[in-house]
Amino acid sequence: MKDTVLESYLHSFAEQYEISSLKDDEKFEHFVNFCIVSKQYPRNFDFEDASLGGGDDAGLDGAAVIINGIFVTTPEQVREVAKRNGYLDVDFYLIQSKSSSKFKGDQVGTFLFGVKSLFDEAPSMPENDSIQKLRRIREAVYELSIQFTKLPSLNMYFVTTGEWKDPDPIRGRAARELRELGQRKMLSNQDLHFIDADKLKSIFRELQRRVVKEIRLDYQTALPEMDGVTRSFLGALRAKDFVLLLSDDEGNLQKSLFYDNVRDFQGHNAVNREIHETLSNPVKQTRLALLNNGVTIISKQIEQIGSKLKLSDFQVVNGCQTSNIVFEQRAILSEQTYVPVKIIETNDPDIITEVVEATNSQTEVKREAFESLRPFHKELEEYYNSRTKKSAFPIYYERRSKQYQHLPAIKPNHVITLAAQVKAYVATFLRQPHSNHRYYGELLDSYREKLFVAEHDPIGYYTSSLLFQRISHLFENRRIDRKYKDYKFHLMLLITSANVRTQALSGKEFNAQCEASLTAFDDRNRLLDFVTDATKRLDSVLAKSKLSSEVAVRSKEFTNLLVPNASKASAV
Repeated sequence: MKDTVLESYLHSFAEQYEISSLKDDEKFEHFVNFCIVSKQYPRNFDFEDASLGGGDDAGLDGAAVIINGIFVTTPEQVREVAKRNGYLDVDFYLIQSKSSSKFKGDQVGTFLFGVKSLFDEAPSMPENDSIQKLRRIREAVYELSIQFTKLPSLNMYFVTTGEWKDPDPIRGRAARELRELGQRKMLSNQDLHFIDADKLKSIFRELQRRVVKEIRLDYQTALPEMDGVTRSFLGALRAKDFVLLLSDDEGNLQKSLFYDNVRDFQGHNAVNREIHETLSNPVKQTRLALLNNGVTIISKQIEQIGSKLKLSDFQVVNGCQTSNIVFEQRAILSEQTYVPVKIIETNDPDIITEVVEATNSQTEVKREAFESLRPFHKELEEYYNSRTKKSAFPIYYERRSKQYQHLPAIKPNHVITLAAQVKAYVATFLRQPHSNHRYYGELLDSYREKLFVAEHDPIGYYTSSLLFQRISHLFENRRIDRKYKDYKFHLMLLITSANVRTQALSGKEFNAQCEASLTAFDDRNRLLDFVTDATKRLDSVLAKSKLSSEVAVRSKEFTNLLVPNASKASAV
C-alpha cells in the first residue's frame, strides 16, 4: 500500500478489532466494509455480517441491507420488520474493495455485472453461501413490495487505495452497465460511488472523532441549576442552522447523531407527512416552532459565548423524525423558520436515561428501545465491570450507547451490546439457537418472561456473552471455517451444554460450572478444541438429518437432534 497514512489507519483498525493475523487483502475488506456501513448505520454491528468475499462472490466484497433503520441479516428479519412497522423503507449497500492503487474499468465492470446478477430472478454466475443468503434477503424484500414507502435505493461503492480522477471511460462504462438495471423499475436510485484513499481516510477519521459543532441560539432561556446537569437551555434554533448542526463534512445527514434516539426514522408515516406538509407551505413553515414539539440534544460539554453554543460529543435523543424531515426539506427552508430545542449538558448516565425515557414516552416505542434502561441492566453492567480483573481478555456490557467509544483501553470487539447479549443468552442458556435468525426485538417479545429475570444469576449472561465474543473473534480471524458462520449460535449451544450441565439458571452448581467454563473459554487452545468437537457434532447431525442447511439453521427439531431435549430447558 503506497499511502502510508491509510496504511496506519488500517493497522490501527486491525489492532482495535484484533484481526492483525489476517492477510492484508482480508483486513482491507473488513476495514472498507466497516467504514462504508458504519457511515450509513451508526449502531454497532458485526462487520463479519457485511463480508461476502471469497470464491464465487459475484464480484462483491461487502453488503448491507438497511430496512427501517435496521441492519437485517436474514429473510425472516425482513418479514418481522414489515409486520412490526407496517411499511418498508429499504436501502441496499453493495461494496467492492481493491487494495490496488488504480481504478480499472474491467474491475468496475465485473462489480456492476455482479450487482445486476443479484437483482436478476436467477443468478448469472456461481454464488457462494453468503451471496445466496443476500439474494434470499433481496427476494424477501420484493415479495413485500406492497409495503414499500418508495422503491428501494441502491448505493454501490467501488473502493481502491489510489486517487480518483473521474475518468470518462469508466464513468461511461458504468452508465452503460447500469442502464438496463434502471429500466427494470425496481429501484428509486442506483448511485455508484468511487472511493479513493483520501475519501476512505476522511470517512475513517469522521467515525473515530468526537462531533463538535457551534450554533447560534438567538432565542434562548437558561434553565436553573440542577444536580448532575451542568447547564441547560430552552430555545429556538434557526432551521437552516439546525441543518448545519446535523450535517457531516460532505453535507449529508450525520446519522451517528441519532444513535441514542430510541426510535429510528419512521419514513413518511402520518406524523412525518404532517411535518413535511407544514414545511412545504411557506406560511405554515414559519409556524414550525409553534406546531412542533422540537428536539432534545444532550451534549457532554457546552461552551457559551454570547448567543453562540459550542456543543461537544452531542446526541439528538428525541426529535429524530423532525430532524430527518427538516433535513430532507432543507432546500426550501426560510430564514424565519425555527426549530424548538432543548439542550442539556450532562455526563450523568442516570440523568441521560431519565431524559431519554421522559422525552420519548408520548408515542409508542418498541420494547427493545427502553429495555436496557431497566435496573437489571445496570446491575449486569456492574457485574461485567467486576469481572474485568479476573479475565485476561475482559468484555464490557454496553448499557448506554457508545459509552466505551472513546476509551482507547477498551477494544470495540470486547463490547457486548444488548442485541448480542439477547442472542447469546437465547442460544446458550435458553437453548434456542434456531431463533436467532430473528430480529432481537422480536426475541425480547417472544422470551419476555425468560430474559433478564431478577432471579437469574448474572454469571450466566456474562458466560454466554464471553463465549459469543470469543467465537466471533475466531470467525473474524478465519480460525473457524466460514461455512459454519450461520451456525455460530448452534456451536455456542453445543459448547455451553457440554460445560454447563445443570438446567438451573442460578445456584451454586450453576455458578461453579459457569466459572469453570469462563476459565476454559479464556484458553484459546481449549476453546479451539471445543469448537472442533462442536463442528464435528454439527456435521454429523446435519448429514443424518438430511435437512438442507437453510432449513436446519432455524429448525427446533434440528436443535433437539444436536442437544436432545434442548427445548425443555428451564428458564429459572
